[in-house]
Amino acid sequence: MATTLLVLCAAWLGSAQGIRHTLQDAILWRTLPQGEAVFAVGEVVSEPVKRRTIWRFIFRARSIQAGQRVFHTPTYLWVELPEERLDNPHAGERLQIEGRMRLPSATGASGASFVDYLRRQGVVRTLRPYRVAKLDDSGWRVFFSRLRRRLIENLRYHLPTREGHIAAAIVLNDRTGLDSSIRESFRRTGTVHILSPSGTHVSMLAVTVWAVCRLFRLSRRVSALAVIAVIWGFVGVAAGGEPSFRAAVMGTLVAGAVALQRELDLPTSLALAGFLIVLTDTGALLDPGFQFSFILVAAIIAAAGWLNALAFGVTGGRLKPVGGLLAAIGFGIVCAIASAPLTALYYAQMSFIAPLANLVIALPVQVLTAMGLAIACLPWAPDWLTAPVALSAWMVDKAVRWLALPAWASVPVSPPPRWAIAAFYALFFIVLLVLSARASARRRELAL
Repeated sequence: MATTLLVLCAAWLGSAQGIRHTLQDAILWRTLPQGEAVFAVGEVVSEPVKRRTIWRFIFRARSIQAGQRVFHTPTYLWVELPEERLDNPHAGERLQIEGRMRLPSATGASGASFVDYLRRQGVVRTLRPYRVAKLDDSGWRVFFSRLRRRLIENLRYHLPTREGHIAAAIVLNDRTGLDSSIRESFRRTGTVHILSPSGTHVSMLAVTVWAVCRLFRLSRRVSALAVIAVIWGFVGVAAGGEPSFRAAVMGTLVAGAVALQRELDLPTSLALAGFLIVLTDTGALLDPGFQFSFILVAAIIAAAGWLNALAFGVTGGRLKPVGGLLAAIGFGIVCAIASAPLTALYYAQMSFIAPLANLVIALPVQVLTAMGLAIACLPWAPDWLTAPVALSAWMVDKAVRWLALPAWASVPVSPPPRWAIAAFYALFFIVLLVLSARASARRRELAL
């Protein structure tokens, strides 16, 4: 009942406020100035990325003055700031920007997808500044932005090769060193989610921290608190945005239940995490990242019963090698099927090799995420510590490039209608829950 109530409240709140935000963005899209000089005051909300001496980031304007008109509605702008105008902007900094505002526009297929991306982020204009001034710093976000750049410098110092570019992308969300060919390989193999901090990275870090703490015989409560501290520190420096924040909320609820010695209820924890996120960001339901995250986690929870039966047997004894392999393959297939409709809807493609690719790179990515973050925190690191990170990055690079070679690895598809997606997920979750229920019933019969 608690799970159902939280889901209904989140759906109602997110739908109502999401519709309001969509209408507000549509009004701003039509009414804001185009091609006019404006004066905007606000803060940087995304981690600035520099390409060809141009800083690019999303800017939330608290107020926009255009001639005699003043707009006080919070407005998201895509800013392209020449380096000579301002050196080293950071996420969270408050700026005064004077420049010319235009509609987002681009040419070609990639440009069109970029404009769609900006619209999904609520960006209604682009701004090219010709005068910028910094205001007072905005606290912790600026601190984490500066810390992130320092960690990236350390990581690239330890791994200054191609492997360092991949490690920086996976560990700290710095994709500036990746060439177009490796980006396309990640896309074709359905592993592009590895390049953005999300639930995958947070769960891997949580498992690693928990295992290390238990290895040193720390109590379960202390281990759980260490997990919470590390995953929130990672979210702060990785600049992963909403996906990593959502994963951290879910991880905090799970680890918090362990720390407080409460019974772990994954469906209720997932529903509570969704409710809290929608409460803080009422437009989250419309975000593709939110939909991907919660559909995948919900599918994993629904399939946990029969995957556990595959790995440990119906009696729940020791892990069976063959059963563990089958469970790992089944896990990859469940995730691939769960994400397929949304991938087709938002990216008009489907990767048939994604289950195999995610299974192959799982272990190297685990090493990269944990040990890569560790060496990034060290100004100096011995070779025996950096070697596993370099080897793991090399394995990910080669595996993704090789698995992307077949023509059938990824095929273009037409975006399905939303009613078909809803019907598919209803049938999909019914099948998963029935399989898990049958495995639980079989376990109870054997116990009796």
